Amino acid sequence: MDGAARKIGALGSGVSRPLKENATANGLWQFCLFHYDRKEMRLVCQKLQEQFKGNANLALLLVWLEDAGFSISAFSLAVLRQTLSQTEPLLRRYRLMRREMKESLNHSAYQKMLNYELMLEKYQQQELLASLNQQKWFEEGPSALELYCKQLHPAAKDIYPGLMKGLNMLSSFTD
Repeated sequence: MDGAARKIGALGSGVSRPLKENATANGLWQFCLFHYDRKEMRLVCQKLQEQFKGNANLALLLVWLEDAGFSISAFSLAVLRQTLSQTEPLLRRYRLMRREMKESLNHSAYQKMLNYELMLEKYQQQELLASLNQQKWFEEGPSALELYCKQLHPAAKDIYPGLMKGLNMLSSFTD
């Protein structure tokens, strides 16, 4: 694990937590893999993407920050959303193409497409992190994740609890 890990997650999960203004790509990636593997988190992220046109990588980044006890300003959130303008259209088009081609591909070819999509997701996370690490972080303040959900759509505010469900357990096992 990289040197920026502050604490390790519950029950030896190996999920690192960001140090203030020093989030790492590997830490975020491991966090996302660990939590997206939970069916309920995956369904909430898919709803965020499909119903509200949100970005799961940004949402999970904000979950990771909030779970570690940090927040960012509304301005910083706007900067992060702007960061997505380069990668999000490509990722959305690729995801749509992969879904449309699923029935016509053998398992191996489809798996290659999934792996390439994961590579695009990881690249998008790295772009978000580069931007995040240039922003000021706060140890107190309103939830940037909750603000993001509200910005997407008034009804998306109901997604916030699902994204945060079970995450504070990590903190209680690491103290």
